[in-house]
Amino acid sequence: MYLSPRIKRTVINKAYQGGNLLIVTLVIIVVMLVLGLALVRILSASSQQNVIEYYGSRAYLAAQSGLESGLTEIFPLNSPALNCAAVTTSPVFQTQYLENCTITITCQQYLNVPDSSNSAGSVNVFYLQSRATCSPSSCAIGEACRKDYWQTQRTLSVEAKTLP
Repeated sequence: MYLSPRIKRTVINKAYQGGNLLIVTLVIIVVMLVLGLALVRILSASSQQNVIEYYGSRAYLAAQSGLESGLTEIFPLNSPALNCAAVTTSPVFQTQYLENCTITITCQQYLNVPDSSNSAGSVNVFYLQSRATCSPSSCAIGEACRKDYWQTQRTLSVEAKTLP
């Protein structure tokens, strides 16, 4: 006689708590979805940053190769120094690592600059600047080949002087 009211109360309480489990489950699902979307966004941004850094390094190395090429043209081995006219302004390197990179070299020459470090009292100074632009594809700007077309560019410069 005393047991039946307690049993009914327990059944009624469990029936009222059944909806709470559904709400808690939905909240957990929404939180997990937000965390998953945030993680996808972070990974995507990190991947894009790595690609940009890779092409930036390629542009830096292409600009450095342009400087080295210009210096070897001005200062050939076992020969006297030449002038800026000897520098190729748009060298083309035949390597897959510098594919889709364009290099432009400018040279300025300053003759008979006073210099007390040598016996002649003056030197010739060459100022070379190399600008490299690299892109992920050979698509030219203005073509409708890619929506997210971009380029990386690096500029390096060096000054070199003749020895007595």
